[in-house]
Formats: sequence, structure tokens, C-alpha cells
Amino acid sequence: MTGRPFNMENKFDVIVIGAGASGLAAAIEAARAGASVLVLEKNHVPGRKLLSTGSGKCNFSNLEIKPSAYHPPRPAFLKKVFSSLPPAEVLSFFKELGLLWTEREKGRLFPRSLKAQDIANLLLNQLELLKVRIQTLTEARSVSMENGSFLVEAEKTAPKWDKSASPAQKAIFRAGRLILAAGGAAYPQIGGGSGGYRILRELGHAVAEISPAVVPLRIKGNFVKEMEGVRLDAVLTLRTENSFLAKTAGELLFTSYGISGPAVLDLSRAALSALAEGPAFIEADFFPDYKTPELERLLAERAASFSGRPFRHFTCGLLNGKVIRAAAARAGIDWDAPALPGCAPGLAAALKSFTLEAAGSLGFEDAMVTAGGCALSEVNPQDFASRKIKGLYVTGELLDLDGDSGGYNLHLAWTSGILAGRSAGRKQPA
Repeated sequence: MTGRPFNMENKFDVIVIGAGASGLAAAIEAARAGASVLVLEKNHVPGRKLLSTGSGKCNFSNLEIKPSAYHPPRPAFLKKVFSSLPPAEVLSFFKELGLLWTEREKGRLFPRSLKAQDIANLLLNQLELLKVRIQTLTEARSVSMENGSFLVEAEKTAPKWDKSASPAQKAIFRAGRLILAAGGAAYPQIGGGSGGYRILRELGHAVAEISPAVVPLRIKGNFVKEMEGVRLDAVLTLRTENSFLAKTAGELLFTSYGISGPAVLDLSRAALSALAEGPAFIEADFFPDYKTPELERLLAERAASFSGRPFRHFTCGLLNGKVIRAAAARAGIDWDAPALPGCAPGLAAALKSFTLEAAGSLGFEDAMVTAGGCALSEVNPQDFASRKIKGLYVTGELLDLDGDSGGYNLHLAWTSGILAGRSAGRKQPA
């Protein structure tokens, strides 16, 4: 670390705990408002998790930001949030930093370079210009209050690869305002953790139980291993034994453990919630552009034209062979028997409603987002200030609010960080 010795007390107007998306945005806005700002980050580089978003391309926002894309439903809260900082102003924030972006499917926005590193660099360049101090490899362990100021006890951490590092060093940092932007528990292998939630509880905030969200799903049955690597578009319907819950469309990826891909990630939160109450099923429609009678006719006509030839010949060119084989098995069709028009109804039904029973998720290690967190009733939606502790702000993934995949979670991180930073930067200590 550079700058003042680590073992001496340092005082700032604003301390930001966490150099993720919301923390970096908050630090920029607080510094722009004239505050002296310190950012504490436990990783060896700022924005570590940001670099992995969108498979390294950084789906940083969406053209259609709306309350219905967030969970649990909090329309009144989000209406005030987006009224305080309209989504277009977040894009203006990045335009001012120098970002050019491109639109992809479903309104997803990416940097034109398709490199998450460029987003991180733009943020860090601005912080350098504003002379914001970022202290990496420094983890906030506890927060206390003294005479209206926040005292943050931090500990210097060693990189995992440094086996010869000296024992941990501790220091106390002081500030009039504190922005808690420590991030969620997703992807612990690149810095995710529960430290922010612990600090919130210690400060007296109610914190809803956390769980993985926007995460691949495990599926019951060994058949998925035979379909590993298959990638195709489908319409997915989530249901329980008695009711329909949700529907989405997009790419579906079969893996050795179950299913992944954008369509699955969109349903994952609702699927895990349903599974907590009982069995949950996902029905995949591999021919959404055909109604069932139309698909039956297509398959019957195709079988007639392949008369006398093995069923495996009939399937070639129709759809991915592994998918057809699995559907045929469910329809009781012999793979090597002659193709017959009579197989059409059963095969069409299997292809239009290929049922998968959920068995759980891969956990935080593969989750993109953390569900649960700080109770929204204890946070002001206009600036993300704590309603319980003056001078405290809670942003990003620490909130009990998570969005669908597609840039919604990062947009909320930018929004909460910008609003918190602006407010914290202009307020004076009590």
C-alpha cells in the first residue's frame, strides 16, 4: 500500500467499503461533491467482480429498466428510486466518463469494446483524477460510532498467492459518512462474501436471509449428463404440481449437473423459491414456433417420407440429436426401429413439453447475484441513506432487492451508488 502508514488513524469525509460497481460510482459522486473519500477494498484490485460480468463483456445496463424486473416486488420503492435518478441519467454518467456502448438482444447494453476492463478503467481513471484514495487488500472488519463519526476497523489482508506475507496489520479509519457497498456473497472465489451483511446486523439493521439468485439449476435424473454441452433456444415454463408460475424464452444450456443459460437464469430465483415449498418443474418447448397440431403434422409427414428407414435417420437435421434422442425415449420410441407416422403425437408432446424437475442450485460459487439483504423499509429510496443511522448509506447487492439477468443488477448498483455518493458527499457531519 502507498500513502500514509497503514497503522495510523486517518480521517475522511466519506469512507466507502467496497470497490465494486456501486462503491466506485459512489466514490466518484461523493468526491465530485467536494468530499474527501477513502475506498476500502479487500481484493487486490478494484472492481474484481465487475470484470467477470457478462462473461467479461460487462452487460452494464438495459434500455428497459422497470420495477417488474426486480425481486421481491417493490414497485413503490423502485418508483421513487428511478424518479430520483432516471435510467437515462445513468447512461449520461457513463457517457461523461467517455464510454461508447452497443445494444444487444432484449435491450442489453455493453461497452462497444465488449470488455469489462474498459468500464472498470473509466471509473478508476475518474477516481484518480478526483484524487480518491483506494486502499486495496484492506478488509473492513467492524464499524462503530464515536461522537457522531464512524470508526472503521480494517485489516490488511495478504493475497492468497503470497505465502510469506507478514501477520495482519490493523488500523482505524474515521469518517462523518459511511457508504456500505461491500457486495454480496455470490462468486466467493473472486471476492464475494457475507461481511457486509454482518456489519449491517451489528449496526442494528434487519437483514433478510441471503440465498443464490440468477444461478444455474441442478436437475434430477442422469439423462442430463448425456445431453451435456447441448445449447439451443427454447421457451421455458416454471410450474409446481398445481400451478403455473413463470415463463421465459432464450438460450438453454444442458450441463452435467442440470441446466444453465440466460433463459434458465431468468427463472432461477422463482424456481428456487418454489422448490423451498415443494417439487418444482421446468417444461422446455423446443419448437415454440409450432403449435402442437402443426408439429404433429410435420413429424408425421417426415416419418412417412422416411418410411422403412431407422428412426435415427428421421431425426437427422430436425434438431440436436441428443435432444431428439431424449425426447424419443420419453415417448417410448426405439431409436433404431423404423420411423412410423404413428410416433408423431408422442414425439411432438415430448418436444413441446420436455419436463425437468429442479433439484436445487449450484450455490453462491456459480450465482451471479445474491438474494436477500438489508430491509428496504430501513433505507430511503431517494438516496439510499439508512433510516436508522444518520450518515450511513447501503448500496448495491447488500439490499434486499435483486434483478433479472440482462443488466438490471448492475444498473441498480450504479443507481444506488450514484445517489448515495451525491448525498454523502454534500452532507456535513452532525
